[in-house]
Amino acid sequence: MEQPAATRTEQMSRRSERHHAPHQPDGAPVFSLIIFGLVLTASLTIDGFSDASPDPGIALVAAGFMLCLGVANLLDPAARRLVAGVRIGGYVMALLGFVLQFVG
Repeated sequence: MEQPAATRTEQMSRRSERHHAPHQPDGAPVFSLIIFGLVLTASLTIDGFSDASPDPGIALVAAGFMLCLGVANLLDPAARRLVAGVRIGGYVMALLGFVLQFVG
């Protein structure tokens, strides 16, 4: 029933390697970063090349969601203050964009 010492040390080293492995995000932050980046690019392109100007809030909402849903999840989780600051800044930017769309 008792495991040999070599097997136990191998299992412990594998666990420590997994624990110290670099952060591997899933596909959701990358997908949201790409989608909101395309929305931001499209809104700024329409504004630059056309006489019809879209609401300025669309660009702020897209940039805010890019920050809070994409960039904040792709940052290193060890930098908790930076991640929290980027996420809160994204929420504030998106909220400001919604206010500009509905009020302005």
